[in-house]
Amino acid sequence: MTSDPLAIVEAWPSEVPLIPLEQALEQSLLQSGLSRQDYIKRLAQDLHKPRLQPLLWLLPRRWRLAPAQLPQQLHGLAQLLERGLLTPSLLAVLGDEMAQLLPQPDQATTPLQMWRGDGEAHLKPWSEVLALSQSDAPADALETGAKASHLAPGLVWNNLGLQYGQNQQRRQANTAAAQWLNHHAARGGSRELIETLQQRGWQIQARFRASVASFGLGACFRSQANGGWQQIPIGLPMRSGLLDQNGQEITMLLPHSAVELELSGEGCELLLQFYQGTEGLCGWEALNDLQRPWQNDRQNGTVRYMGEPWQGSNLLELMDLSDVMARVHNSLASELQLRWGGYGTVGYCIDTTALVQQALLGQCDLFPLLLNGIWRERLLRTSQQLPASSALQRYQKALMELPLDLSHHGSSSAEAWRRLQGCQPLSSPFCLSQHIQHAPNDFTAVAL
Repeated sequence: MTSDPLAIVEAWPSEVPLIPLEQALEQSLLQSGLSRQDYIKRLAQDLHKPRLQPLLWLLPRRWRLAPAQLPQQLHGLAQLLERGLLTPSLLAVLGDEMAQLLPQPDQATTPLQMWRGDGEAHLKPWSEVLALSQSDAPADALETGAKASHLAPGLVWNNLGLQYGQNQQRRQANTAAAQWLNHHAARGGSRELIETLQQRGWQIQARFRASVASFGLGACFRSQANGGWQQIPIGLPMRSGLLDQNGQEITMLLPHSAVELELSGEGCELLLQFYQGTEGLCGWEALNDLQRPWQNDRQNGTVRYMGEPWQGSNLLELMDLSDVMARVHNSLASELQLRWGGYGTVGYCIDTTALVQQALLGQCDLFPLLLNGIWRERLLRTSQQLPASSALQRYQKALMELPLDLSHHGSSSAEAWRRLQGCQPLSSPFCLSQHIQHAPNDFTAVAL
């Protein structure tokens, strides 16, 4: 294994040229004409932009920033990361404590209000949603007006030169459809909309998905050879708390996960996802990905689908469960005025996806799960205010039985390893992901 946790396999087939983050930083340093110390000082200037703060977790060890170089609110995080990678227990603590450590923002709209929306009159008419989704315009590319970093002209914190998976009109349709689904979920149940579409001949399915998380952060580097853009694969390396057969701790890339909903009919294709996200609520959102073939391609194995698709009556059960979960999570986040709608505090995207799996199947396939005890108890108490239903009962049972990945030893390690391996991409340029996928399924290969 390489010492660079974001190292990539050069031979991995990619439709766009790739370059590892550390190599891009080295080349950018050479082009800048600066000393490494001065270059890193300039790098710190980028972290004053909130959208780039995940870089604090992603930078290679030799490029780590000293606390004094960072915005005041990030000093503590920098100190935690100076000597090692993120761990599940540290990520869980951060999620639990962020609500207490960071000042509460002025929220004009609560998570519950965001989920409910302002009523049907404020929704885009369904006929307009269909018209937008029927657009046959070509997919558009990322806006080219993105500003370069403070470092050198070659390095840009965006994926310039890539296209979205769908054109702008279809992405707008996805956003509007998600609002329609949340609206129905808050006012009687999302199954009503799904059943109506099924009766009109729509093909609808839901799947559990996982891919490498990048928190929306992208980067590219302009090649001096031909002036084209080399894309920089981004991921969040973390220690797993599990040992391999040589007694070394297994390092992995943190997954992003969601329930993917695909709706096809009347010349339309709508793509949505359900999860606890940084948007400020737990619910349905548009799946409007920039097409990153090393990370989120739905066809090439970089998106890992777990289990069979949910369709027909089984899909309706999933919708009932998502309704319950959204109501409970958004109600608690609103009551306690949690930051980012409770993101991290009442679970990350991994936790909410795993909860749906656990409730429907009695098991889950995701790692790491970080929703800890006190927040499970709070969610349970909030759920007890809802009318009794089979979906509610399943959700409450899942809260109690969902694994917690803060520490493993003995027999629990084998189950954790199954989930870790099961949610990594089947195809990936990252050496870490390939190493995990090629490891034996038998946990004796990574026995403690």
